[in-house]
Amino acid sequence: MNSIDYYKEQYERDRVCIEAILDECLTPPRGFEQSKVWQAARYSALGGGKRVRPIQLLMACRIFGDDIPDTAYRFATAIEMIHSYSLIHDDLPSMDNDDYRRGQPSCHKVFGEGIAILAGDLLLNLAFETMLDSIGTMCSEAHWRAMRTVARSAGGRGMVLGQDLDLSMENDCFSSVTIEDVESMALLKTGSLIAGAIETAGHLCGASDEDLRDLRCAGQHLGLAFQIRDDILDGVELSNHFGKTRHKDERDGKKTFVTVAGREKAIALLSEHTDAAMDAFQRLEHRGKEVGVLKELTRRLMERTY
Repeated sequence: MNSIDYYKEQYERDRVCIEAILDECLTPPRGFEQSKVWQAARYSALGGGKRVRPIQLLMACRIFGDDIPDTAYRFATAIEMIHSYSLIHDDLPSMDNDDYRRGQPSCHKVFGEGIAILAGDLLLNLAFETMLDSIGTMCSEAHWRAMRTVARSAGGRGMVLGQDLDLSMENDCFSSVTIEDVESMALLKTGSLIAGAIETAGHLCGASDEDLRDLRCAGQHLGLAFQIRDDILDGVELSNHFGKTRHKDERDGKKTFVTVAGREKAIALLSEHTDAAMDAFQRLEHRGKEVGVLKELTRRLMERTY
């Protein structure tokens, strides 16, 4: 089997596994099967998506060996729950105000704003329940570091702070916002959870400090490149599977890599950050790590049309 076929099969196996664990964890408590908040959480978390962050975690684990720790699958699923919660809240009228997500009506359009807020809260808390349950009573230092990485990536030093910066720029005129401002925001809002997923894999697998630095570096550049690709795709009609409203950034005056710096500059930055991520993977490869599948995932993410 060549490396591309192996990548495709492994990606699909990981995706199926993550969705099975999501389905299991999002089973409502007995007697509350009709609960709207559980229905809304299931609707959003199980309603499609590329599962990029959890699959990045699992593929990063494999560079340290084929035997992935059992807890890694639960940590990966927890990160997908956190990502899904952030999308529910981001789509709310008081935030990004989007009617569609993952090709279907946003959570608040189906269940109402109140239930959507609670569904996001449920997913965030369930993520930490899932990680803690996978650890049990034997919490090692590696588990503690992994969970701390997830928490910091998602919270007020990571994704949430990035969302705050995004909102704060909405009322700024374009002439006062620089590409550095956009990059700082995107590094937190999008890059933080992607970098956190990859770094978490290192902690769970007992990576050295040197390997952790390169995993973190790769993740940060990947996160920026991922957001730049999203910004580029917002303005073009390449696919019917984009999953959210097209041309919304331009329509709403959002400060993105494209609306602030232009499409050509955004494409150059995409290449720059993708190359920097690949350089970090190359350093890991020089130290004996098998990073071919991670490189292939990176290439496909940066060439995607949705």
